[in-house]
Order: sequence, then C-alpha cells, then structure tokens
Amino acid sequence: MPSPDSAQAAVRHANSASCLQVLREGAAPLTVTEMAELTALSRPTVDAVMTELSRHQVVRVEQAAPRIGAGRPARRFTFDAAAGHVAGIDAGPHSVRVMVGDLAGTVVATTCTALPEQLAAETRLTAVRGCLAGALEEALVAPDSLRAACIAVPGILSHDDTIVSSLAVPEWVGYPLVTTLQQSWGCPVAVENDIKLAALAEHRLGSVPDNAALTFVQIGHRVSVALIMDGTILQGSHRLAGELGSLRGMKWTTTSTRGELRWLTADSAKAVFARAAAGDSAAAAEIEDFCGEIAPKIATIILTIDPDVVVIGGGLSRAGQQLLGPLTAAVHHLLMTPEKPTILGSTLVSEGAVCGALGLAFERWSPDIFGVLAVPPPWPAWKPQSPAPTSDLSNLTPPREKAR
Repeated sequence: MPSPDSAQAAVRHANSASCLQVLREGAAPLTVTEMAELTALSRPTVDAVMTELSRHQVVRVEQAAPRIGAGRPARRFTFDAAAGHVAGIDAGPHSVRVMVGDLAGTVVATTCTALPEQLAAETRLTAVRGCLAGALEEALVAPDSLRAACIAVPGILSHDDTIVSSLAVPEWVGYPLVTTLQQSWGCPVAVENDIKLAALAEHRLGSVPDNAALTFVQIGHRVSVALIMDGTILQGSHRLAGELGSLRGMKWTTTSTRGELRWLTADSAKAVFARAAAGDSAAAAEIEDFCGEIAPKIATIILTIDPDVVVIGGGLSRAGQQLLGPLTAAVHHLLMTPEKPTILGSTLVSEGAVCGALGLAFERWSPDIFGVLAVPPPWPAWKPQSPAPTSDLSNLTPPREKAR
C-alpha cells in the first residue's frame, strides 16, 4: 500500500501533467481560472502548479489579461515550447538519421548522413555526435537546450542499455554508449533496438487501431521482428523477444546469408521487383517463393502472440501490394484458424526508428524534460501527412545492410 506522502506526490504530478497538457495543446494563453475550468482542478491547485512549472522553464507568464473593475488583472500563462529540445537518433550501420523536436513535439530539424563501413567505436560515436550538432546548428538551437535524447541501434541490448550482440555495429558491443553520450550532451540518454522503436512508432502513428497488439516485420536487406503488446514494446525477461536471428541455424530464406537477403533473378530487391512489375515471370515467381519461405515464420509468431495486426516495414514495404498480396495469401493459407490478422504496409518506412526514438525520449524522460512525471508524448505532432509512397525501392540498392 502506498504511503500518504507517495500518494500525495502522485496526485501532484497528475495535476501538473493535466495543466501542462492543457497549456501545450491550447491555441492561446490561459488564465488560472480558465485552466481550472478545463482541468476540473481548484484555482489554488492550478496556481501552485503554474509556480512549479515556471521554475522548470516550461511555462511563462504572458501580458496580463485586461480586467474590468477593481483588482489586479489576471495573469495569463503559455506553454514555452522553445525552452528546450529533445532528440531522436537512428544510428544505423550505413547512416545516421536525426530528428529534433521542441517541447511541443514540433520538429525543428531533421538530417540524414551517410557513413562509411567498418568504423571504429569512437569514430562512429563522433559521427553521431557530429550529426546531432549539425542538426542543432541548422535549426539555430543551442546545444545546452537539449533536455533528453534516445538513440536507436541495430543490436540486442541488456537491461542496462548496453549492446550485447550486433553484427551490424560490432564495434559498439559492450561500449558504454549511455554514459559517454550523457557526458557529451549533458542530458539523459536512452538506447533501444531500432526495429523495436520502428514498431513503437508504427503502433502510435500508423494505420492500426488504438491498443492493438502488433507484430512488426521489417523487411529490407534483412528480416527482423518486433512486438507491441498492451501499448508497449514486448521485451521479455532478457530483452530477447522477437530476436529470431539469435536462433542457431535460423534462415528466413534458403538463399540468405547470415540473415542478409539474397536474390537470384537480379542483384537487388529493387531490380527483382522492377522486373516483376515489367512482366518478368521469373522475378514474379521469386517474389512469390520469397513470401512462401518467410510466411511460416510469420505464421508461427502470429499463433504465439495472436496479434490484431501485422505491419510490414522496411524498404521492401514500399512495393505495396506487389509484396503484401502474395505475402498475405501465403500467411493466411497456413493459418487454420477462423481469425486471421490483417497484414498492412508501413506508414513510416525508413522514418520509423528515428521517430520512435524521439517518442521514447519524451516518454522515458518526462521529469527531465518537463519537471513532471508521465506527460503524454506529443505523438500527434509526428503523424505523417500522407501515406508512404509505394513501388519506390530506391533505399534497397547496394551496399546492403548487414544483419544483426
């Protein structure tokens, strides 16, 4: 049973989060009375909350509202979105994507920088720091305004956010990423698997029902899986949930090498799908065979997790129904069940991991960002304005990514 002090603290944080959310989503400054009406809190409670939030430089007092009659004019408060910033970083083996948002979630800078292969650990980390510094400079954002960050990495993580296995960035295995980056940026830093973050972003921003159980299958140069259950990333006891590539002898297709997909009728997935679209029967047959080979693994996951929806992400999802059609047919054929989950294409494609990183940073570091626990992340600010284009496999040209 919680102590009276902890219960009172929880109430205070809930009140603060409620006021902060009303201000953040408001179109104009609000008085204490107006906030009290919108939050159903008392005026003294709102007044105390505003005093505390002002200390954390999250709100500011605007010019007082005109007042009719005697007495001082009422103060008006506004959410100060530019008072701080949060960063999401997708540190892949061949590129670094950065997305920086203000406290309201409005994206003020995005960058994507290509990286050479086989970098040393420190060199790769220097490149990541340089990409973020460049994004902040481009947006005219002072580095010391960064309040939190999250970095997406291709690898298996331990509970202390250390990479314990990665074929994509082996130089970072065992490397103290969190402490090093926290010292560099002067703010809290989270590290999470890139596919899990892409799944989280797809769950929050994609075409899936709220609170749906989701199986996310990333198909690009490799195939990876992540799971969302009860609105959160399913990690398992040792953060191994979905890590099928760690099964000895596991091959998604007979032609894949160490998890990296290989194609027979052309040198790349882009060329295979282009030939199939042009009427090449051999390429079309290879796509159907590919779907037939990966379908049993996906069907096994479906029968283990029983998700509401399966989302296909990664560069290959840009092929649209050219991939989803035969894959859905192959998976559904294997399921001797009355209910079969819908299989959808990704809404975010290549932006999923960096968007998920930004969202997780807001989610995990709410006290450091706002001075308040459990302020809802501003996911709606990152909702794509239009669906991802299909039949564009340009990001599947060599060099191929290595598998984990």
